[in-house]
Amino acid sequence: MHSAMKNIINTLILTLSISFFVTIFAQSQTHQGLYMKLEFLDVDREEISNFKNNIQSVLKPVNEARINAGALRYWYAYEVLYPGSQNTPYNYVIVTICDALCAFENISDHIHDQLSAADLEHLLPRFNSIMMPRFSELWRINNSVLRTENSKPSRYFMLDYMRVRAGLEYTYQMMEDDNARPIHEYRMENGNMEGWELFSLILPRGDEYGYNFATGNYFSNLRDVEFHFNEEVIRQSSPDVNVAEFIENVENVRTLVRSEVLELIDYLK
Repeated sequence: MHSAMKNIINTLILTLSISFFVTIFAQSQTHQGLYMKLEFLDVDREEISNFKNNIQSVLKPVNEARINAGALRYWYAYEVLYPGSQNTPYNYVIVTICDALCAFENISDHIHDQLSAADLEHLLPRFNSIMMPRFSELWRINNSVLRTENSKPSRYFMLDYMRVRAGLEYTYQMMEDDNARPIHEYRMENGNMEGWELFSLILPRGDEYGYNFATGNYFSNLRDVEFHFNEEVIRQSSPDVNVAEFIENVENVRTLVRSEVLELIDYLK
């Protein structure tokens, strides 16, 4: 009987372990293969209070209708906390995530059946007058590891913009997948990071634009930003890696153009 009970306990532990790792794997695929639009807004200082009110009264209702219509998956509003340069021409960033690029088009068509005629007439002109970004970007999410699917998004979103040398795009992708991802997963396991993603730029494109890839790093605490990717973290997560050689290989493939930290204002999921 003791042996039978032991077998039951072992089976239960194995089942729970498998369930745990299946859950983690499923969560790690949260955004992978989806598309992301970044809209960079320059809000005058004297209009910031009004803009934040409009987030609640205009932007959220319209984007909630888009989500209900199946056009959007997620919507996030961020304030630029630490810009990537001293002359950054924007102070707010709106992030929308969809299954397909076409979902970013024809907003009025997507929400036509979700809002009343009166709400459409009232909200759409205001929405269009607010959403006049300095510029916009379309990205594909190539890799995604997030700690959780359903809880509130992380407070901080750090974007590292990369310029990958021509002809080395695949090499860079593999480097991020095989080398960088395990490092970030190690930090997530230790509670120092909430998520990591790899983005490739679809539009605009070209050498003059300055970058063609980016990584997204999610943190709950600002203190964790300081050591998010350095020699010590590499040694701890990958003891057998030659750190100097690893860093040299990374620098031969890509250049870090700039980093910026955004703070979450509001979101819809």
